Parts: sequence; C-alpha cells; structure tokens
Amino acid sequence: MRFNQITGAVVAPLAWYLEKDDMRVLGLERTMRWASQYNRLSYGSHQQLREKVYREQFASLLIENGRPETKPIQMKDGWAIDRSQSLPHLTQLLKDSAEIIEERGMQPGEDYGKPFLRPIQRPGDLERYSSILDFATSSAVLATVAEYCGFVPLLSPSMPPGVRLMESSVKFDPQPDGPWRSSQMWHLDYHSAPTIYVIVALRDITPECGPFVFLSRSDSEKAAAALRYRSRGAPYRVKDAALEAVIGDSKVEDFCAPAGSVLFIDSNRCFHYGSRRAVVPRYHMQYAYVAPCRTDFSDIRRPQVRYRTSGQDSRLRRMVLERHFDG
Repeated sequence: MRFNQITGAVVAPLAWYLEKDDMRVLGLERTMRWASQYNRLSYGSHQQLREKVYREQFASLLIENGRPETKPIQMKDGWAIDRSQSLPHLTQLLKDSAEIIEERGMQPGEDYGKPFLRPIQRPGDLERYSSILDFATSSAVLATVAEYCGFVPLLSPSMPPGVRLMESSVKFDPQPDGPWRSSQMWHLDYHSAPTIYVIVALRDITPECGPFVFLSRSDSEKAAAALRYRSRGAPYRVKDAALEAVIGDSKVEDFCAPAGSVLFIDSNRCFHYGSRRAVVPRYHMQYAYVAPCRTDFSDIRRPQVRYRTSGQDSRLRRMVLERHFDG
C-alpha cells in the first residue's frame, strides 16, 4: 500500500486547508514545497524511474511507439509553436473535434465558475474518438515534452485536466468586458513543476478570439522575482498594471495561429492568461503533462482519471497514461 493511501485520510483535511484560495494560507512557494516533499514519499520511485528511462531507453521507446519522421520541436525559453500542421494524428484530431464542436458548441452547459471558458468534451469521448489520445501519445509530441522535462511525463489524471476541449466565448459571460477574473488574469500554474500544456488550435485563432497570452520563461522569472510571486501574501492572480510595472521591455506573446497549429508551453514557469473578450469563439484541445511527484495535493484531494490502455499499447504510451506502469 502506498504512503499516501495510508496517510491520505489524515492529511486530506489539512491539504484542503492549505490549498484553499490558491494556497493563500502559507503562500504558494511554501505549500508547493511541502506538497512536493509529501508526494515524493509515495511517488519518488516513479519519478526516478521515469528519469532513468528517459536517459537510458527513450530513443528505443520512441521507435517502438512510432519512429518520429522529423527532429523534435524544441521548447526554447519555456515554449514553442509548431505551425507545420504535420504532427501525427493531427488531421484526424481536427476532424473529430469539428464533429464535437458542431454537436455541442455554443450550447448552455456547466462552466465550473468560468462562463468565458468551458469544456465541451464528455465522458466517453476518449473512447469514441481515438485520435484525441493518439495525438497526445504520439512520438513527435512526446519527444518535445520529454526533452524539456528530462523524464517521461504523465498525462495529468487530475488538475489540470489531462485532456480538455475548450470553448472560449462571450456568449454566456455576464461580464464580457471585465473586470478580468480567474484565468483571465496573469498567473503561473502550481500543480506540477514542470507543467507542459500542448494546445492545439482547432479553428483559426485571431485577436478577436481571446487568445492565450504569455511571457517567456526568462521574462517570467524576472517578473516573479520583482513581484515576490508565490511568497506568502502575494496574490496568485496578477493584475495587468502590476505585471506591466515590472516586465519592462519583455515581449508579450500570444497564440494567434491557423487551425492545426500547436503551442507547447511550461505553464508552471511562463506567466499566462487567456479568454478575454472572445467575441469570435475560440476552440482548442488542451493537454497537460505533469511529473509523477506533484507540487499540490491533488492526488489525495481529487478523483483520479484512469485513461484506458491495453496490452497492445507501446510501453511509452502506457507510461504516459499510467502512473504505475514501469515498462
């Protein structure tokens, strides 16, 4: 029995207290450090295995999973955008996503407190549309993510959700012109270090779509230091004026791109926001890859998604989809 299965019932109430209001009680940095130490008691061996496999076996695992046809896309300074529209399974992913959007887009539904940004996938979609996980576990995508991480990543089973088909729109937002709130404000994610988002533009994204906006890793580090971000008492969500006061001549990037373009970004280290005034609906598929040893307490506080696998799947695919698969 794993450590957190034994202690989870005792630690969970404390974890809930420490994590409420975005870890405000002790501050993000201290709470993330405690969560990491706690999780390493249960999952440290999995982290070490994934680092060892990456160093010693990753090239052969990629070939077994499907030999990449081109050199891996390299994330520089925390991010990269691929505009080639040639990644494996992308064409089918766009086709399947278009079917989902046609069926469910711009319909009332659960927004989980974010009326400007709603998931429109449903249980069963991963089985109905195999392209969703085929893309996420393709060698071309995983080569990029793993090279940046330095280990074989895990598709997140809790927070942030590992797979999301998202719709951004002003249609159901009672405050379409602000004030901005929640993920419409600048922030760094705290669930895992690193947290790699792979975001696929399912339709053309223009400035009218409320695009994903971000800073590079190095510029984000400078801003975080100036703001004393993640220290106790510092806000998790940062207002524009506060960030603008410390970023100087840093370049603000955005993910405006044609359908089929793909953004790779470390959301734990790159300040970002999105979904502001999306007068033209924005649709994207968003994957989240994390470390086995998280920097939050989601493993004991939240239900864990189990992605379906089979004995015919490659070892690499199973490692990405199953935390405890050891190859």
